[in-house]
Amino acid sequence: MENEKLASTPAPASPAAGSAPAPAAATIRLAIDGMHCANCAANIEKHYRATPGVVDVAVNLANNTGSVTFDPAIASVDDMLRVFDDLSFTAEVIPDDASLVDEGRRAKEAARARHDLRVFAASAALTVVIFCIGMLPGAHMAVGSALAGLITPDPTHAQAMFAANLVLLALTIPVQFGCGARFYRGAWASLRSGSANMDVLVALGTTIAFAFSLWITFLPVATGDWAGHPPVNDGMPYYETCAMLITFVLLGKILEGRAKGATNQAIEALMNLTPPTARVVRGGAEVEVPLAQVVVGDVVMVRPGEKVPVDGVVVEGASEVDESMLTGEPLPALKVPGDDVTGGTVNAAGALTVRALRVGADSTLARIVRAVEDAQGSKAPVQRMADKIAAVFVPAILAIAAVTFCAWLVLAPPADGGSLLERALLPAIAVIVVACPCALGLATPTALMVGMGKGAQMGILIKDGEVLERVCKLTDAVFDKTGTITEGAPRVVACDVAPGALRLAAALEARSEHPLARAVVAYAAASGALGPAAAAAEPGTEDAARAIAAALPPVEAFEAVVGRGVRGVVEGHDVFVGSRVEVDGADAGGLAFEDEPKPGAAAALAELREGYGVTPHMVTGDAEGPALAVGAAVGIDPARVSWGVKPLEKADRVRAVREAAGPAGVVAFVGDGINDAPALAAADVGVAMASGTDVALDAGSVVLMRNRLGDLACAVRLSRATMRKIKQNLFWALIYNCVMIPLAAVGILAPALAGAAMAFSSVSVVCNSLLLKRFR
Repeated sequence: MENEKLASTPAPASPAAGSAPAPAAATIRLAIDGMHCANCAANIEKHYRATPGVVDVAVNLANNTGSVTFDPAIASVDDMLRVFDDLSFTAEVIPDDASLVDEGRRAKEAARARHDLRVFAASAALTVVIFCIGMLPGAHMAVGSALAGLITPDPTHAQAMFAANLVLLALTIPVQFGCGARFYRGAWASLRSGSANMDVLVALGTTIAFAFSLWITFLPVATGDWAGHPPVNDGMPYYETCAMLITFVLLGKILEGRAKGATNQAIEALMNLTPPTARVVRGGAEVEVPLAQVVVGDVVMVRPGEKVPVDGVVVEGASEVDESMLTGEPLPALKVPGDDVTGGTVNAAGALTVRALRVGADSTLARIVRAVEDAQGSKAPVQRMADKIAAVFVPAILAIAAVTFCAWLVLAPPADGGSLLERALLPAIAVIVVACPCALGLATPTALMVGMGKGAQMGILIKDGEVLERVCKLTDAVFDKTGTITEGAPRVVACDVAPGALRLAAALEARSEHPLARAVVAYAAASGALGPAAAAAEPGTEDAARAIAAALPPVEAFEAVVGRGVRGVVEGHDVFVGSRVEVDGADAGGLAFEDEPKPGAAAALAELREGYGVTPHMVTGDAEGPALAVGAAVGIDPARVSWGVKPLEKADRVRAVREAAGPAGVVAFVGDGINDAPALAAADVGVAMASGTDVALDAGSVVLMRNRLGDLACAVRLSRATMRKIKQNLFWALIYNCVMIPLAAVGILAPALAGAAMAFSSVSVVCNSLLLKRFR
């Protein structure tokens, strides 16, 4: 019989021995506007790290949010927002009690998307005209000759070129300084704050091309030579290069924004599970109010087919409720008065009256969404390399462009009479505009957002990127037995306790919520020790509960002895229930229990062992025989089964497995999230098995909401798939820059094509991350 399992409700977990209390810190979440690339996020983080009192900061380019942890004794929330005074970005705090769906932010993002689309449409329309005039054979001279012919009857070649170039200039100015104004604003603000971002590259590259084109356009005016052919590029400017660069980058940003939005569809789907309004009973009347106005204690009416708006308890009615969004079970669960319901589930049949117990940010769904958002905003250790590269990316590109310009100017004399300056300038411009820090910045967060969102849809919550990276390297998993490997609904299979003593023991165990304690009470009722009424009632019904409550004597001086059992005074007798039952200090006998393994437990452990190389272990407070029997039933090596382990000793067993695994080992502890907190904290990865309980959401770094062991293998598979995507993204982002920059430097890649390549590089990284949505 498990010593700890006969104890009463477990005592709260305490920190591991010898650990110092965590310093007081506050964390705020920010919605940030104005970020364009990885350097923007890095710049914000740099300024925060230089701010007194800041403990940690993480800025997520993929969903434009940030998380800042600071010491409130040194700094305030205002100090955290004041950081943006010196930056080109704006930010606002996301309140803890904010509604799941921020309509204001959605509206702002939708308005920005419409504005960006209009700007792109205008830029694209002008660019098409510019391209047709400047690039189609004969079009440039035809337009120039027609316009110059309005002034002089027989224009020279130089005069025709000048006229056509003035038209191109007039068409390019709105694109360069109107549609491209965002790049100038961003570049100026970035340089003013002491950094350089992607806007600097775009603004610098297009400005150089525009200035060179101006020089070509007005060279005949400066020299007064209208008779011969223009000496530079035959008078052909590069206005189409400027326009195409800006248009391609704008298109890339629109596609990138839409792709980034698609990465967050999973979290959006979770947010949309709760209805916007609820019908509550106030003043004796049923009124419909916004969900944000529902308070704890309100009585909420839920009609058939509607979503349950809040977490609460059924006070009237009976119905089947679809809880698949939370548990993954396809069959609805019957709900009767006294049963708990969760916000976001669907009332399938009858009407229910529910008393609200948790609303707003305290609801289960809100906490799940917050956990996923926090996880998506975290950084995996693999991203550190990308962050370091991004920090020096733009200065390095500008240096490479300068070297490219000088090398062409010195080593490559012009051919066919072309301008030496022209031959040197175009490759340098191509180097500037082809480089893309965005792909590096989006490689990790987009994969994390899709992967963790997919996990949430499947009932697997991974708390942050560091945990995700650990899960994919898992080598050992230590499982608690009762409620984790087994059903957690044990039954008594043998008892030599006399009916009178069993009645006293049942009275004591009725004060405990543990599965084994409930098994003692159920056995006492079924055996007749609690009287004929309790024995005759159908187990699990309200009639049985009332009969048992009426038959049990009162308990005084109840005490839980952690790791041993429970004691108390019942009808004047000092009763202790542990591995044996004692009455007034005398042994009254013992009970033997049996707890069946969960369906699929053996298959899940076999998949972990054979498919992913994870070695399973089991710890339990049960006796040797039952422990080995369960271990054998699920395929755990007897040498890796530990029995007679008290709750506080489980963490020691986890540390022993961790030490045996060696430096490369990664050990998980899998428990029910209730009395296993020390062991969860001692493991590299703490996995809490629960169906959305409050304790489970806080206890583990990974939470398996569906209470299925098979989901642990799924979590390992998902983490490996996500890490593969992150590494693929980083590889392609690095390879893109390593290949394209040399091609641009040697003159193979024209500036316009370089702009298109830069625009689509980040889109390709995001689209690669979106392939994770197909994970099954």
